[in-house]
Amino acid sequence: MAALNRIYERTERGASALESPTLRAESRWLLGLIKSGTHAETIRMGMRRYSDERIMELLTELEALELVTSTAAKEEHDLDFTGSLSLSALRTAHNAR
Repeated sequence: MAALNRIYERTERGASALESPTLRAESRWLLGLIKSGTHAETIRMGMRRYSDERIMELLTELEALELVTSTAAKEEHDLDFTGSLSLSALRTAHNAR
């Protein structure tokens, strides 16, 4: 899943393409899931019946068509907040009360 650890954004061209009848249904569906700053994990949950490999193929295709852009996810994009979880900091904050 590391390859899907990216943040996606729909471009203006991508927004216009949502209305295009030439775009395949699965690509339109995926493009509809992408808004501003959409984590790949959110896309993955929206396309549960697709394999990670197929989702990556579709995302790569949409990027090549300049319908979406992506950047690597950073620590602040950690969806379950465990990357910055510090039990000692929690314990210290609790004891300070």
